[in-house]
Amino acid sequence: MNSVILKWNPAISSYSMQHYLTDIMNLNRIGYHEMNWSVWDYEKIHKDDRFYLLKVGQYGQTGIIAFGFISSNPYTGSDWRGKKQIIHYVNLDPYVMLNPDALPILSTERLQAEMPDFDFTGGHSGVVLTDSYAEKLNLLWWDFYNENRTTLFEQAMNCHTGDDDLIYSEVPTY
Repeated sequence: MNSVILKWNPAISSYSMQHYLTDIMNLNRIGYHEMNWSVWDYEKIHKDDRFYLLKVGQYGQTGIIAFGFISSNPYTGSDWRGKKQIIHYVNLDPYVMLNPDALPILSTERLQAEMPDFDFTGGHSGVVLTDSYAEKLNLLWWDFYNENRTTLFEQAMNCHTGDDDLIYSEVPTY
């Protein structure tokens, strides 16, 4: 099983922060939410690989904001940037989605300190990690998740009860 880093910069993406926050709410309320993402290493990525969504850019916290599994093999689709290039996508089944403006996230700084040879600040999305970095990231993620489990559980419960203040609090314009 591969570990794939999906990078997202809300300032330049067709996928807005508001859309992401709506997806968080849908995942928490329904328990399932499929989405898709463009990938660079499409020849190495397969259904059932794990993914980590990494928020990059200049605004707000940057780091891992979502975790889940790839639910399809790569396929071609229209270019989300409008440049008419061939783009490869995969479908995603997120298990955890975090609001980076309201909750702790696994920060870029911590990731870069642990894996200095990987660029966690930009570059292509859909890059497969080496086995050693995949193992390291998986351990970092689950340590982070377990340390913050209570806060993350409260986020999900707020969505179920209709108290969306935690989800939509101080949403910046990207």
